[in-house]
Amino acid sequence: MKTILVSKVFYTFGKNLLQDMDQELKNRIIQNASLLFLQHGIKSVTMDFIAGRLGISKRTLYEVFPDKNTLVMASLQHCEEGRQVLFEELTRSSRNTLYLLLGFYEATLQFMRNASRSFFTDLERYHPQIAEEYEKEKHSSNEYIAGVLTKGMEEGLIRTDINPHVVAVLLNAQIETLKKSDDLFTSRYTFTEIFETIFKMFLRGISTPEGVRLVDDFMETHKK
Repeated sequence: MKTILVSKVFYTFGKNLLQDMDQELKNRIIQNASLLFLQHGIKSVTMDFIAGRLGISKRTLYEVFPDKNTLVMASLQHCEEGRQVLFEELTRSSRNTLYLLLGFYEATLQFMRNASRSFFTDLERYHPQIAEEYEKEKHSSNEYIAGVLTKGMEEGLIRTDINPHVVAVLLNAQIETLKKSDDLFTSRYTFTEIFETIFKMFLRGISTPEGVRLVDDFMETHKK
């Protein structure tokens, strides 16, 4: 009986250890693939390339993710979870609504600087089902932003003569247009320059005089 009990303990320990190792490998693949997709675009990053960068065999990679589409989905989910964590942290730490929006602005700007334009276009062209799921997230994002704007109105920093739900939709629409527009990327302006202009105009346009002052002070302080 004692021998059987010891065997079960070792079996359970070994099984848990293998599961932990499998999860660690899965997380490492997702983290690295997410960065590669973002920097180089989805189409150009092959499963062979990912396996080589990770120092694992292609067979091992396919044992964890049966196809590239599954890995792309997992990578986007990873990015979305990171975004949610960031929003929660900004919500806790920001002294008011405008500082929250400015924190979002800085984080998005950093994301844009690291993102290849083809990341967005590849998602639409080669992974339409995933892109459709990504689109569904916009509704909750719009609701979140509308709620933030409503709070800003109560703080006296956001104008009360605007519809926060309409403003949230317009902001997301402008950012999505920026991601997908071929014309914008053939101009002499960079991706981040256009985004910065859009967001600065957005914040100043919806802010009260006190809010505009806070925005301008922030932008002046954070000049690169």
